Amino acid sequence: MAARLCWGRNPLRRREDRLEGWLNAVLLLAFLLIGSTLAAHLSRSTYREQTRVVAWERQHRFEVWAMLLETPTPAAKARWKAPDGTPRVGRVIADPATSVAGTWVTVWVDENGAPASPPLRRSPVTSAAGVAIAAIILVAVGILLVWLPCRLLLNRFRLRAWQAEWLRVGPRWSRYR
Repeated sequence: MAARLCWGRNPLRRREDRLEGWLNAVLLLAFLLIGSTLAAHLSRSTYREQTRVVAWERQHRFEVWAMLLETPTPAAKARWKAPDGTPRVGRVIADPATSVAGTWVTVWVDENGAPASPPLRRSPVTSAAGVAIAAIILVAVGILLVWLPCRLLLNRFRLRAWQAEWLRVGPRWSRYR
């Protein structure tokens, strides 16, 4: 592993190899520190926000039974009771294939008894985990975008050094002079 990170004790290591070793170490440490810190912060704030939204929806969205007064196409006139017990009449959406007039269906209403959209089905834990994974991937891509050009530049310096050395040493070994 140390040799892969260019930290081995090879006597043939050049200045560029040592620089690459330090670059690898610094970027690995940056990935671990930045990635974990960013993922923890974002997942914590996402979890708190999603928990707040779910709590708000629990207080302001209610599922009630409504009786259809006509066959839906797909909306139909229906009658239900608001959360405070007052009767309400209005249009609700129901499945035309399974509902006819007189059928009881569930509908979501707000605290005033008006039809509302159902609360989203989401888990704060799942949302927070997804944000944490996305943050780690984003940091990894950022580190890679720093590492790749540095590595290409170091390879360019290595190739130039090898070429210069070969121009000095090569003619001694070769019969073509």
